[in-house]
Amino acid sequence: MITAWNPRGRTASDDANARAQHLLLDEVRLRGLTWWPAKGGDACGTHREESVAVVGLSDTAARDLGRRFGQDAVFAWTPDAWRVLACDTGAVAVSGWAASGRAPA
Repeated sequence: MITAWNPRGRTASDDANARAQHLLLDEVRLRGLTWWPAKGGDACGTHREESVAVVGLSDTAARDLGRRFGQDAVFAWTPDAWRVLACDTGAVAVSGWAASGRAPA
């Protein structure tokens, strides 16, 4: 999962975030990648960012794309792990995940 919102950890205006996200979508489409719209955010649901869930990127390619759009990290998951991949280093934080039948708030 990758976003172009709030690059370099700085809160950007709605217009700047929309423009950056549009450029990210253009790049994903140009590369012919399979993707779905997504939203990333905090566990409480008080902060959300438009994102894209992209299929088939290597960790290196995902980090490169995140770095290109000023992101500190991107998210990757497999059936058994949820990983946070730092864009500027090789750091990885790994945890599990589970599907929930809970309705979104």
